[in-house]
Amino acid sequence: MYTTTTIKHHRTEFLDSLACESGRCYSKTVSLVRKTHAKKGFWLSKNDVQKYLRHRGYALHSQSIQACVDSYFNALDSYFQVRRFNPDAKPPKRTPKHFKVRWKSTAIRYKNGKLILSNGRGRAPIVLEIEEIETKPRYVEMYFRRGCYYFAIVDKKDVPRKKETGIAVAVDMGEIHPIVSHDGAKTIIYNGRFIRSIIQYRNKVNARFQEKMDRCEKRSKRWYKLLKAKRKTLDKINAQLKDAEHKITTRFISDCEKAKTDTIVIGDLKGIRDRAKFSKKSNQKIHQWAFSRIAQKICYKAEMAGICVIFESEAYTSQTCPKCANRKKPTNRNYTCTHCGFKYHRDGVGAINLWSKVSGYLFYPVVGELAAPLGVKFHWHLSRSG
Repeated sequence: MYTTTTIKHHRTEFLDSLACESGRCYSKTVSLVRKTHAKKGFWLSKNDVQKYLRHRGYALHSQSIQACVDSYFNALDSYFQVRRFNPDAKPPKRTPKHFKVRWKSTAIRYKNGKLILSNGRGRAPIVLEIEEIETKPRYVEMYFRRGCYYFAIVDKKDVPRKKETGIAVAVDMGEIHPIVSHDGAKTIIYNGRFIRSIIQYRNKVNARFQEKMDRCEKRSKRWYKLLKAKRKTLDKINAQLKDAEHKITTRFISDCEKAKTDTIVIGDLKGIRDRAKFSKKSNQKIHQWAFSRIAQKICYKAEMAGICVIFESEAYTSQTCPKCANRKKPTNRNYTCTHCGFKYHRDGVGAINLWSKVSGYLFYPVVGELAAPLGVKFHWHLSRSG
């Protein structure tokens, strides 16, 4: 498990120059790989690019140069994976003027409460004041946001696995309700309408700014002024959205710890956007649905709590009746079986069937009546347990 500590630093010319050098290095990697592929018909390997850039004389540590190359080839690997399913996918081509700077372990020293980040022989290092740490970080990454630089100090921490209890919780993720869980006895719905309202507000703000920018001459003084105001406003809204997602997932993990859960099963939604063929408004909601961000937050927080996370296909779990296994596609928020009359929340049905699937008896008929699902409404102190 990786832990991150963030340090804020004011903007200086020296940090700007490092970010600019990193941008030059990354942009050179992009142009070199793309031009070689266009002219010769093959993709350069990461080792070849690193050897070439080693002699270019960038004002960075050699490991920071390698980190720039690593970033590009990680994006290129993602392109190769996506290309198998989407032939219209395009390789990364952005050549930024500034880029993040990463120092690997060999470029980091810790001495007397100070973290020293080397920038190569003959160049001044960066010195950060930090509390006492047990081990040297695996890497430190510098990035720019809202007029300031931030240093993310990443270290690996071993988390002991908890004693296995055999208790599993299935999670059905939805566009309205980000998390609906079922543990075999009760169903909990973590309401996400507040998150949905933030997304709707963000769309309105974006459209309002874009309408004003379209009436201006592109790259004029007023156009840039509106662009700056738009980015600043959207950054604040995105930060609010990120905060809400963190609080909902933290509350969910806290509830799992109280229930002594040792396994979380999440429905795999891979490819759902490719299958989205609804109305224009519905397709927009599907494409703005941040299910991967929710799943990522659940994964790393569960790892910190010593809980195992697995992904399982959720095909037909929301359409199959848990009582008689009759298959029917729901038309609203409630599922009503036309064969046996079973009624329940449609996302709760998905979580129940997913839990039954991983428990060893797929679509095993429900015995008796299920308790009504519990609702967890969002508020600003939701992440506090109890």
